[in-house]
Amino acid sequence: MSKLPAPSKAELCLLELLRRGKAGLHPLDVNIRDLTHANLLDEAGKFWSITLPTDMSFLRIRHGVRIADQPAPFTSVRGYKAMFKRYWLTDLDAAKSAIGLLNHWRAKRGAEPLSKRDCNALLAAFQSEPQAFSEVA
Repeated sequence: MSKLPAPSKAELCLLELLRRGKAGLHPLDVNIRDLTHANLLDEAGKFWSITLPTDMSFLRIRHGVRIADQPAPFTSVRGYKAMFKRYWLTDLDAAKSAIGLLNHWRAKRGAEPLSKRDCNALLAAFQSEPQAFSEVA
């Protein structure tokens, strides 16, 4: 039995957006400390990025993913200031579409689709009232 290809960066990014729900992604959440850290995250199948704005543009423009953003100012303990953006899927419909895209990418690399249980868990953060995935799919 051959090993499945690893998920693409776009697949990992989209899955992380779903996992984070309405809290979304901030560049400091997914940045790496050094090359060793990047390799550790890769081995664990975790998403990391030093180009989060580019990753978001890729998902928006190339794949039509509806992603909102908002300025997220940061001040370090030493008083250094930086301006970042926080990114999140716009709503429940965007989250459902993201799951469809994830399952498409998973099928292309020979992986099973996300289970209904996993889909329900990912969608929960975007719903005002709990609803089973089979009812919304």
